[in-house]
Amino acid sequence: MNGNKTFLIVNAVPNMDDMASFQSYLSQIVGIFKQYGGSNFQRFKTVEQIMGQGGIKASAIVEFPNTDAIHQMYASEEFNALNDLRKKAYKQEVDLMICEAL
Repeated sequence: MNGNKTFLIVNAVPNMDDMASFQSYLSQIVGIFKQYGGSNFQRFKTVEQIMGQGGIKASAIVEFPNTDAIHQMYASEEFNALNDLRKKAYKQEVDLMICEAL
């Protein structure tokens, strides 16, 4: 292990027409992040896009102990049980990236 911090970066477009699904998803996914060692959960909303055409409206950063913890979470029954709700809560597929601090 190189000692770098490991983060899960989430970029998404919430479905503003179904805020109940979005809020329900958020309330459940945070517990799953914690279950797999996620901490320092930070959420951001896009207030202005000044370059590019991504259209991302919400981003989140969650610190994990290592990449294995993120892979285990992603493959878990708990995470995948939210697949249908995730599809309702977001307008398009959510982007998930594993990143390390430089």
